[in-house]
Amino acid sequence: MKKLLAIIFAITLMCAMSVAAFAGSDTITTVPGSTDIDVNAKCDDTATTPDVYSVDVEWGAMEFTYSHTGTREWNPTTHTYTDIITAGWSATGNTVKVTNHSNKGVTAAFAFAKLGAITESITGSFAYSGALALAAGAEGSPGTAANVTATLTLSGALNSTRTAFTKVGAVTVTLG
Repeated sequence: MKKLLAIIFAITLMCAMSVAAFAGSDTITTVPGSTDIDVNAKCDDTATTPDVYSVDVEWGAMEFTYSHTGTREWNPTTHTYTDIITAGWSATGNTVKVTNHSNKGVTAAFAFAKLGAITESITGSFAYSGALALAAGAEGSPGTAANVTATLTLSGALNSTRTAFTKVGAVTVTLG
């Protein structure tokens, strides 16, 4: 029995003195003892950043008035008027503002098209031609978003019988 206890004690002592490690190995040969095990980490960045488009388009009243100013002088001999008149357009709220809050850059283009039912020779134009580039928004800085303001001007003449505001055309804002 003493022999059996000695064998069990020897086996227990051997187990206590040797510790096996997995995925690599090291042997601690003294008790108390220690070993250092490296811990490794990596980042597997497979996250995608989708394109997000958010563009504000703001416009004014888009009301234009075609005015005749001056005088019409009556000629009593010929029974006709001699016009000393100046005509021209004035506008209220004739601007379009485009602000890019997207995480991608965009372009903005402006165009005016006369309504087909309008028989007068009216054209509209913007100070800009072609498309204007607006940079992507800066992260954390919505107050610095790229923007552009375009001003519409009309030319041509409007019939004097149109005394109330009438739709004469439309502005198209195209983003690309």
